Amino acid sequence: MIFKIIFFIILIFLNICIVKSELHAIETNGTVIIGTKLYTVFEKKPYAAFWKIPYADPPLGGLRFKPPRIGPWFGKPYYNYSTPYNNTCAYGYTEDCLYLNVFTPTTEKLVYFPVIVGIHEYSDTHGPDFLIDENVAVVTVSFRTSIFGFLNTGDTFAEGNMGAKDILAALKWIRDNISYFNGDINRVTVFGSGINTNIVASLLLSANSEDLFNRVIIQDGSALSPADYRSYNFEISNKLYWNLHGPFEKFNRTNFYELLRESSIKQLLLASRGLFDSTEVRDNQRLIHSFGPTVETSGKAAFMNKFPLQVYKRKITNNAVEVMIGYTNLNSLYKLEGFVRNKKLLKYLNYNFQYLLPFGGRRDEYGSKLYRKIRRNIMDFYFVNGTVGERSLRRYAKYVSDQVIYPALRQARLHARVSCNNVYLYRFTSRGPFNVVWNTLLANLNWSGATEGDQICYQFRCKSLNRAYEAAAPTERLLIKKIARLLANFAKHGNPTPDPTDDILENLQWTPLVPHKRMRALTFGKTIKMTNVPEEKRMTFWDQLRKDFFPDGKINDEF
Repeated sequence: MIFKIIFFIILIFLNICIVKSELHAIETNGTVIIGTKLYTVFEKKPYAAFWKIPYADPPLGGLRFKPPRIGPWFGKPYYNYSTPYNNTCAYGYTEDCLYLNVFTPTTEKLVYFPVIVGIHEYSDTHGPDFLIDENVAVVTVSFRTSIFGFLNTGDTFAEGNMGAKDILAALKWIRDNISYFNGDINRVTVFGSGINTNIVASLLLSANSEDLFNRVIIQDGSALSPADYRSYNFEISNKLYWNLHGPFEKFNRTNFYELLRESSIKQLLLASRGLFDSTEVRDNQRLIHSFGPTVETSGKAAFMNKFPLQVYKRKITNNAVEVMIGYTNLNSLYKLEGFVRNKKLLKYLNYNFQYLLPFGGRRDEYGSKLYRKIRRNIMDFYFVNGTVGERSLRRYAKYVSDQVIYPALRQARLHARVSCNNVYLYRFTSRGPFNVVWNTLLANLNWSGATEGDQICYQFRCKSLNRAYEAAAPTERLLIKKIARLLANFAKHGNPTPDPTDDILENLQWTPLVPHKRMRALTFGKTIKMTNVPEEKRMTFWDQLRKDFFPDGKINDEF
């Protein structure tokens, strides 16, 4: 009786303070948890939103560059999570970012909903509406990125993968607490998109992520990107020290660590930008992520202590989970904005074509006989008569996009071979009003297709497009509904199309990959249908190039 009186007083107080919001309260373990009641954009379905729930201690002061420290959550009479949380971590405004948001449908009866955990550096710009309409709870996670999340100094000062360990900490919080929000701990799907998709793809290979989720969705990324997973790289520390300290004759590790501890957020972000110039990328023959996942030496506490291909070779993956892997067909077109504006620039690539490889291996001296031979192979395959011209933009876009698509297809193929469960593949090629990246950067390019990030506003409500959703044509609403139904079915059943009589999906059947067979994917284009993967021809080219010129990297015969 006393608790109910306290509960009533809290609600009155909060209603006075938050007049414009309709509150929603959960009572559990002697604690009142306050959220906000909202309604979805299309079906006006009610759901509760709980913002900025801490899942670990703020990584400030002595915890900078350290793994997340998990503390107790319960302990107060009530918690107020009714104020929207603007995640500023990805923008570099704060290090205090170990929070998550919970969105769950509201019902009269006690129902436990499957949970989709969204991992995206700008998750605060996305709403859960379409999945809520499908009776799926959504959690979005904020975590450390860039230098704060992935600095690796090769010792205990910064062991690397702090941002990935943040995500593991959030998944542990979800495992322990999501049932209080009517989430089903036995149906947790991790959904990765954006520049940190490689972390979610790596959950399939990390021993410390076992038993924290049941399903994974990997969108436009892979754990097999050669831009990530180097061992400790002294060159990065050397460059950072130069930027923070100024010119020096001898690297001083003690002074370097002091600078890392005492520098402001702004100073560290400025010092960590553009560490590798175009010449270094050219000489590496691969894209370079200065602050991405790395191989650690810290043993049991490591997020990743072996290279991803070694994990696949040894077949020690998290192979009991269902997996969905997807990509956009012109993934990296958005990077070619300059060529889109002036296609005449393309012809200069004939004289200065600096190739990139979508797999790891040795580096060849730029301009050497072997370098020129590999370059000729690539140009002959991708371009008519091996020549780049003003009409070669789409071919060049495919080549650049394969730096992402090839590793994604390679991981899909490898995981299908070792997994005890299904791997589903999809291609997003649809062009419409919610292709947010294309319509922002490539609006004057009248092509069909999609580039990286274009599918996100069909899966989650993008807050910048609220008016567009209100004015959406019936065909666009139906496409969004179909995508939400497929994602929800996967979260609920591990199968995107379990019911052949589904009124939304009709007779659509999404079949999983079959090991050692031709790759097939669900293609989201003018229609949604199963197709052979057209990019597989390009994948075969890269496989052959890898065998011919980088034989030490062969793993095809290991499965």
